[in-house]
Parts: sequence; structure tokens; C-alpha cells
Amino acid sequence: MRGIAKVTGVLFIVAALWGFVETGFGMETSLLMGVFPVNAMHNIAHMALGVWGYASSQTEATAGRFCRFGGVVLLVLGGVGFVIANPLDLMPIGGDDRWLHLGVGAFLLMAGLVDAARPTPRTRQR
Repeated sequence: MRGIAKVTGVLFIVAALWGFVETGFGMETSLLMGVFPVNAMHNIAHMALGVWGYASSQTEATAGRFCRFGGVVLLVLGGVGFVIANPLDLMPIGGDDRWLHLGVGAFLLMAGLVDAARPTPRTRQR
């Protein structure tokens, strides 16, 4: 679980930095890699999620919680992106971002749930 949290965190930090290179700190929407709509607020959200993931990789328990809760957050954002492509005109979450958020969210949530169902040393039967 720690590895998943760490890799996810690093990837979101890289996406945020790349987004800032593409968009600067402006609120106008640009397409990252020509596909994913981003702006400064979106990049800040990616950075926050990345820092959360990386920091949570310190222990199995915190990494598992990151996977479960981060997965839910991304699934909700992906779903909302189908209804409102740019909530409050602050953060573009429509377009192909919806699919990326749904895919990463589903992966994180499944990994977190599998981890939560795994017996811990204290709960194992002898």
C-alpha cells in the first residue's frame, strides 16, 4: 500500500508541476498534453493530492486511508465532471479528465479496500 500511495503522490506532483509549466498561474483553461483541461486551481488540487499521497506513504495505515479516501474523492470528481464541467468556473474537471479521475479513483479505492480487508497481525487467527 505504501508503494501505491508514494507512486500516486509523485505522479500527481509531477502532473501539477507540468500543469504549472503549461498554464502558469492563470485561471484560463489549457490542455495538458493536448488532452486534459487544467488551470492553476486544478494544478493546486493535483499538488495537494500528490503531497497527501506521498506523505501518507510513511505507514501502511495512512497509505491505506489515502487510497480509500483519495479514491472516493477522485470518483466523485469524475462523476461531477459529467454534470458540471467547470464548477463555479474555478476548476475544469470535464473532458478527458473525467475518465482519468474515474480510472485512478477506482484503482485507489479498490487497492484501499483490498488492503482494509487483509488481516493484520493482531486479527489473524492462530
